[in-house]
Amino acid sequence: MRIAGLIIAGGKSSRMGQNKALTYFKQKPLIEHVYDRIKDQVEKVFININQAGNHLKYKENIIPDQKQDYQGPLAGLDAGLQMIQTEWLQITPCDSPFLPLDLTQLLMSTSKQSTHKIIIPQTRNNIHPTLGLFHSSIADDLNLFLKNEDRGFINFINSVGFEAVSFEDEDAFVNINTLDELKKYEKNENK
Repeated sequence: MRIAGLIIAGGKSSRMGQNKALTYFKQKPLIEHVYDRIKDQVEKVFININQAGNHLKYKENIIPDQKQDYQGPLAGLDAGLQMIQTEWLQITPCDSPFLPLDLTQLLMSTSKQSTHKIIIPQTRNNIHPTLGLFHSSIADDLNLFLKNEDRGFINFINSVGFEAVSFEDEDAFVNINTLDELKKYEKNENK
């Protein structure tokens, strides 16, 4: 099965106070950590942005939001589903530098036995829809959902239906949203 990757880097980065994707973490931008962890799990990696991306390293793989006014990660998923011609799309936010190296493999394995077109990771305390695997057939459902002006990712996956795959390591799904969080994880030598 063909699977592409999409790094969602279209947020406002308001809690970080600067472009989160390009914020340095352990000697390189956050987005490069994510890229390095996802690139061997998919055929090709694309990056979704909602603003000028001339400063990004991977210019040829940029997919801009098709919707205006910072409509959140669902707008990034929508753009990816419209532009990427693969059966499945593995998404990840640009601020999850510890994502599992077997994420796509484990989600894909579940998809083969499931009737659901959305497969997401789940840890003991949370579901992680912005690190999910999405079948291309949900594009129309997403477009209709966005027309109703709902931006809630969990609302969307609940409306379509999803299957969750359990992962043990809660830290693998950490999002770094603030400079304080960045400093905290910089100090953590285990990651």
